[in-house]
Amino acid sequence: MKKRPSKSDEPMSGVDALPAPLVAQSLERTQIAKYHTKGGHGFSAEDANNFADAIRGKRAEVVGISNELNGADRIVDGLQVQSKYFQSASETVASAFDSATGAYRYSGQVLEVPLDQYDACVELMRERISQGKVPGYENPSDANKIIQKGTVTYKQARNIARAGNVDSLLYDAKTQAVTSTYVFAVSFAVTFAQSRWRGEDTREATKGALGTALSAGGTTLITGIVSAQILRTKAAAIGAVSVRSGVKAVSGTTVGREAIRRIAAGSLGKAVYGAAAVNHVSKLLRSNAVTATIAAVATSTPDFYRAVFDRSISWRQFTKNVSVNIAGVATGTAGWIGGAAAGAAIGSAVPVIGTAAGGVIGGILGALGGGIGGSAAAKAVADRMADDDSKPLITTLQDELQELSFEYLLTESEVERIGEEAGKIVKPKWLRRLFKVSNKGRDDHALKRTIREEFEPCFEFVVRDRPKVLLPSTELVEAEVISLAEVIKTTEVEAGASNRRSAGA
Repeated sequence: MKKRPSKSDEPMSGVDALPAPLVAQSLERTQIAKYHTKGGHGFSAEDANNFADAIRGKRAEVVGISNELNGADRIVDGLQVQSKYFQSASETVASAFDSATGAYRYSGQVLEVPLDQYDACVELMRERISQGKVPGYENPSDANKIIQKGTVTYKQARNIARAGNVDSLLYDAKTQAVTSTYVFAVSFAVTFAQSRWRGEDTREATKGALGTALSAGGTTLITGIVSAQILRTKAAAIGAVSVRSGVKAVSGTTVGREAIRRIAAGSLGKAVYGAAAVNHVSKLLRSNAVTATIAAVATSTPDFYRAVFDRSISWRQFTKNVSVNIAGVATGTAGWIGGAAAGAAIGSAVPVIGTAAGGVIGGILGALGGGIGGSAAAKAVADRMADDDSKPLITTLQDELQELSFEYLLTESEVERIGEEAGKIVKPKWLRRLFKVSNKGRDDHALKRTIREEFEPCFEFVVRDRPKVLLPSTELVEAEVISLAEVIKTTEVEAGASNRRSAGA
């Protein structure tokens, strides 16, 4: 009887390795590292407004990271945007004017203001236009062409910049939902393909792929929210500074400098050099360390519940699963970093692909490959140390099914049908239930009883399909008996004659 794989026996799809690096990448494309600083709510406002524009289908990008004097903070569908978020409307508008000359400092740019200050800011801008302080504008009624309403209020921007409040949690949930959807789609496609390659039909492959994709998407959402909250703290900023010293030392060599440049390009989707590349890679590595830790905890939480509360797996099995999860996440993260760098390099050389797409494709392939390899290696080591909970259960299952096969006098083709049914029943969830009801496999009587209760209906269903057998008539049996007797008599006569000839000779 072909056994169904247990949780840790199942083929490694590598999708558990996707959440950590993709969440880290999405977070480092924001200005979250500056949220904890004085005036950090200004950066959170830019990110929040930029996200809202992107969700609406606009081409939105934060460009103020370069700190160019009087340069735009964002560009939305070609329009240059300057974001100003101060406690009052008067302070917000005043910040856009030169303190010495009193002139508007951002020629050609619209002024994005807090949602709750919009009307007041428009009135104040009318006054400035009337005073001739806004070059290119003479009609006060044009104030609404300069002032743009933000999508968040001043208070919301302040809250988003801080950890542990409703506004920041809701914002993280919305932004990470996008990453979760992305991981869901990739996980579904990869798992479905692997299932079909293993011989599963389309329906079974779809069902399994949906389950895996939902799990991966949920893990991504949790990892993203928790990681984003942590990265708002000063401790996370200190971590980035610590990592930066190491990255800076690596950048002192030609090979190291090129590697850092490619990693940064793969993450940002565009070429960056020098200190900018070092800073980004430092924060990226810091973020990956945080997201990898959170992802490992998230993927191990179901097993923790099974071990502590449901008691459907042993602590030994829990430890093995956690070690495999951690190895898969860690190697997947490393694979993403290397794959993104390689993909960006290839993409930049192929115009059709481009740096951004090359980095994404390379990162995904690297994460999947690294996750599969790391998980497989960790499982091989763990298997040498302890057997899975499922192995003794599978052995008893095979013995009991063989006994039932004898009892029901199954033919070879019928045994194959039972094997197909077993493949549908014997799954990780079912094995965990079997482990629980049999007192961790120690109650042999309960174990065998449960197996029989589960599988005997399958045997009864199979034998019901047998064609009806009618015994031959008495006349036919008598005729066959007489015929057989004549054959035996003839054989004996021929054998006697042969013996006499042999004796005479």
